Amino acid sequence: MKEIYLIRHSGPFIDIDNYSDYQSVDWNEYNKNMILSVEGEKKAEKLQEINELKGIKEIYSSNSFRAIATAKYLSEANNTKIKLDSRINEREFGINYLNELPDDFTKRSFDDKNYKVNNKCESLNEMDDRLNNFIKELLNKDIDKSIIVIHGIMLLSFLQNNCDFSFDGRITTVKYNNKLIVENKPKSPGVYRIRYENNKIIDIDIIN
Repeated sequence: MKEIYLIRHSGPFIDIDNYSDYQSVDWNEYNKNMILSVEGEKKAEKLQEINELKGIKEIYSSNSFRAIATAKYLSEANNTKIKLDSRINEREFGINYLNELPDDFTKRSFDDKNYKVNNKCESLNEMDDRLNNFIKELLNKDIDKSIIVIHGIMLLSFLQNNCDFSFDGRITTVKYNNKLIVENKPKSPGVYRIRYENNKIIDIDIIN
């Protein structure tokens, strides 16, 4: 059996005056450079106390500051370096400013996983493909436990593919074998354990 821990990054710091109208600032800059809040740092540090996340030699993160800042505590606790991989980066929206996206962009994306606003935009199916490719490669390694620090959209899309999933545009509910995995929205940080046997999922659970 192998275990992969999908961790949604901790809470970001958003009280930057230049970004007050965040929908009208450069999205790529805003998204990648967003750091953790003071509370977010405290919650990320507490991940070190989770016994299941000890003794892990493979820790991966997206390239965003908030994901790396979340992973750093687990990296320090496990005395291993963080590995960045573009396949687990945030979804590519294909826009310069968030106000270019329709108000129902997220709901339409989960309702139709091929949906995109333009040719530069990445559909959820395309995003899923790169995550699944990454996980497949990871499962073929001789490693029992791995950590992947990612973003909420990627996490929810993965859970949608493998769980009972509903999203009404505001509230998300996710269950696996009648176990409640997400209620209202995913935690930040949230730790989701995916168990595999012969490269197939046999259990999904939330441990934090």
